[in-house]
Amino acid sequence: MVLLGYIALAFKLWMLYDALRRGVHALWYLVVMLPAGDFVYFFAVKLRDFNVRPAPPAPEQSAIKLPTIEQLEAIAAQSPSFHNRVQLGWALYEARQPSRARECFELALRSHPRDSDARYGLGLCLLEQGKLHEAADALTPLVERSFAHDDYRAAEALAEALHRTEQNAEACALLEAVAKATRRIEHRIAHAKLLIRCDEREQAVRVLGAALSDFEAEPEHVRRRQGASATEARRLLRTLSPSS
Repeated sequence: MVLLGYIALAFKLWMLYDALRRGVHALWYLVVMLPAGDFVYFFAVKLRDFNVRPAPPAPEQSAIKLPTIEQLEAIAAQSPSFHNRVQLGWALYEARQPSRARECFELALRSHPRDSDARYGLGLCLLEQGKLHEAADALTPLVERSFAHDDYRAAEALAEALHRTEQNAEACALLEAVAKATRRIEHRIAHAKLLIRCDEREQAVRVLGAALSDFEAEPEHVRRRQGASATEARRLLRTLSPSS
């Protein structure tokens, strides 16, 4: 039993380390610390690294219940700490209330102006509200400091803000840097899609062709895991080169 306890502790610490390395937002740290929350994190987040989709849970399995927005609001009202404001901000953002979430993140950044999680949340809220220049201004220092934040989703959000403010060269260069950093086919597809939106179709063809060439050189077990992404890349390539 003592050995099992050490194994359970090691697993929870591994998930916490992964969350810190990945730069996930604050609610995930709360989840990991809950009983069995490390397993929830593993199947919801960490398993993506292996390109495996977990089977849906059986109907009778009880899910871990996160605090409701009302509960988080009461906690933040009683104790308006940085941590409580950020948790409430993410809950509001995920509930599609970006205006209220933005207020929480702005308040949090007053006391912790360099916090990556609060800045990321603020940037996403501004992007959701269509405040594109402000979103780019919020996300730029975060991406410069922590390029891989939230598994490169912060960089992708910044690229979207840059593209929608007609800074196409900067947006495409950013997603190209992400694709080069990870070599993951899904990031190379995202780069190609942005090139298409920027009317850089020939470059998109080259990006997709290189991605598929590298895919074919992968071991069979890797090709099986990435098969859906490769299919998407081929479909995109056919739309760009119908005669091929």
